[in-house]
Amino acid sequence: MKKILMTATFLAAAAMPATAADINPTPNWATIVMTADVAKPADVTWQRIGGNDYCSIIKYLGMQSCTLTTGTGGVGTMRLLNGTIQELLVSRTSHSYVYAQPTSEIFYHGTMAVEPVDATYSRIVYTLLYDQSPLTTPEAQAANREQRRSRFQAAVDKMKQAAEAS
Repeated sequence: MKKILMTATFLAAAAMPATAADINPTPNWATIVMTADVAKPADVTWQRIGGNDYCSIIKYLGMQSCTLTTGTGGVGTMRLLNGTIQELLVSRTSHSYVYAQPTSEIFYHGTMAVEPVDATYSRIVYTLLYDQSPLTTPEAQAANREQRRSRFQAAVDKMKQAAEAS
C-alpha cells in the first residue's frame, strides 16, 4: 500500500508543471487511513463496490455527478466530481486505485483498495494524504482531519454494506 501511495505521489508530481512558487517548502502532511473488514473475498468485494468503475465513488460519498473528462478509466483518466473537483487516476492494480487532485493547493491524494485477509474475508482500506499547512492553526488542522475522516469512513462503511449485501 505504501509503495502504491509513493508511486502515485511521484506520478502526480511528474504530471504537473511546477515552479518554485508552486512547491510548499514546509509541507505538513496529514495521512488518514479508514478501514472496514468485509465478510467476502477480495475479488467479490472489489466487484461489488464498483472498484473498476472510477465514478462509483459518488454513490458512497453522496455526490451528484461524475464525468470522465479524459480517458476511459485507466491510468491517466481524469474524473470531474460534482462539476468542480478534478481527480487524476495515477495508479491502478487489480484491487486498488490511486488518484490525485492536480489543481489542489494541498497536493491531495487518495487510495481506495481492497486487501485480501484470507480466502473468505477482505478489508477495504481508504487512505488520504494531503498537505494541511494552508490551515494555519492546529485546531483548524484537527477539525479538517476529523471532517475528512468522518466523511470517508462513512463511505467505507457504505462500501462494506454493499459488498456484504446478498
